[in-house]
Amino acid sequence: MNLNAYFYLCRLIIVKLSARLTTIRQNYQLQTQLIDESFAVSNADVYNLYIAASKHTFRFGIEDTIRHKFVALEDYVLANVFTPIQLVQQLRTLLTDHAFYSTVRWHQVRVAVKNQKFTFLPGMLYDAKEAATYLQLHAELDENDDQVLAYRHQGTDMVNVFAMEHYFESLLIELFHAGKIQIRHQTSVLIESLLHLTERSPQLKMYAYLEQNYLTLILLKDGNLEFCNVFYYLSPEDFIYFVIFVMQEHKLNPDQDPLLIWGDILHDSDLFDILRKYVRHVHLGKRPSGLSYSYKFEEQFEHRYLELFSLHFCE
Repeated sequence: MNLNAYFYLCRLIIVKLSARLTTIRQNYQLQTQLIDESFAVSNADVYNLYIAASKHTFRFGIEDTIRHKFVALEDYVLANVFTPIQLVQQLRTLLTDHAFYSTVRWHQVRVAVKNQKFTFLPGMLYDAKEAATYLQLHAELDENDDQVLAYRHQGTDMVNVFAMEHYFESLLIELFHAGKIQIRHQTSVLIESLLHLTERSPQLKMYAYLEQNYLTLILLKDGNLEFCNVFYYLSPEDFIYFVIFVMQEHKLNPDQDPLLIWGDILHDSDLFDILRKYVRHVHLGKRPSGLSYSYKFEEQFEHRYLELFSLHFCE
């Protein structure tokens, strides 16, 4: 091989490798970035990093633990990610390529796991040695991939048993100090926030959290969890079916009982239209009180990103 041919081959290999790396990086795209001028990477030891990862999004929030103020938020949308391994690969690429997420020492790193592999048990009946057995009654577990975890809700004496892919946990431990990582299921995060946001009432109350293709419905009464489930939907008709079904099963009246909703829903969307058609009193939720937020957050609707803000309440 002559020298010109050798250099040509090298350039071709570099171009192909660059194209491959570009393709990997294009599997996520930054949609929203809100960073307060007061945020300083040098102060990371007083900041909590919050991560919410799903099949469709990576979301990051940064809270100043001294002022209890959210000073940064980033929202990434995923494309062409179909398996848990691909999801973790994309998260690794994002975290390691980011300017500071994996290069500083945070006060704490709290993670919300989003999936349908969870169940709740009364605290008095929970035996940690049987956690996997409890969960297998409600979800199909992969013995090779799934790690079973649990979180005890102190205020309600309920235990959320849930699964996450072990390579997701391994990535977090690899990139962050293991002792600073707290992993919770998103349902627990939302419940803790709702217990903080809402007043105790002897009347059964229904709340909803919405994201792409997934609907979380939570019912509380007198500060106690009465119902919680995550439904997968494909159409507005599926979506409203689950809402009405749960209301009817718990003897709630769509014409009288209110529904408070957070998440990825807009006033002019098909989902909101069909919701208002069948449920008379629909209200969009607000950000959790007791916290402060950078003025930059005013660019977003108050009912967005509850799963990130709620990690503050989930010790």
